[in-house]
Amino acid sequence: MSVVRLPGGVLRVPTVDVLDDGTTVHGTRDVPPDAPDYERWLPHAVSEEQAWHDGDHDEEILDRWGPAESA
Repeated sequence: MSVVRLPGGVLRVPTVDVLDDGTTVHGTRDVPPDAPDYERWLPHAVSEEQAWHDGDHDEEILDRWGPAESA
């Protein structure tokens, strides 16, 4: 997952949380320009457009993992 720079400069960064029962949850959080860790994430950010186009191979992946034909 990549860091995405949203309109207005907010960064959407990946996050991982572990619940009390040990379940791992992968998600994202928004980091506004005035947040203390903004400068740390900024060099890794790509625009929404770049993030979208970087996923052009998604159709190929979905085709490979599509439903199997029954015998």
